[in-house]
Amino acid sequence: MSSDTAANAQKPPETHDLNNVLIHIKNLETQKQELERRLQETEERAARMSQKTKAAMQSAMDTLMKKWMDAVETKDDVVKQQFKTGLDTLINKSADENGVWQMMVAASALHERQEHNLDKLRQENNELRSRVDSSFATPESRVGAKRKAEADLGPGDVAPAPDMWAAFASDIGTAF
Repeated sequence: MSSDTAANAQKPPETHDLNNVLIHIKNLETQKQELERRLQETEERAARMSQKTKAAMQSAMDTLMKKWMDAVETKDDVVKQQFKTGLDTLINKSADENGVWQMMVAASALHERQEHNLDKLRQENNELRSRVDSSFATPESRVGAKRKAEADLGPGDVAPAPDMWAAFASDIGTAF
């Protein structure tokens, strides 16, 4: 027998099994520490991304949604304040994938688009009114000179008859 075999033969089997268990436990502890380190890095990265998302959500609330909330008429301003508090809570405890948040952003964007369209229509309306006002400012521009002359006739006045023979001669002259 060799000395190793003799040493193993002298050790009870429980000691040999205990050494294997201790080595396995040490390997498991090393793996656990590595996994905890990676988990902490992932959580820190997620927290940084979450802060960016929350900042973007807060910015959207301060710009888009503020206009919309200010435009909404309520009987009591407390309702608006409660709504704003609810949105603040949503920003702090949620993500931008939340359906309520997405609907609020969509409603705010729709309001802004409609407000823009309304302003554009008002501007076009004002331009058309100014054109109409300038085009029809005088009676002659509204009814034409011939009708103006007819409109200036008083009761009992007879409008001059058109010279039908001159019109006939003009028509014949242009036909040949």
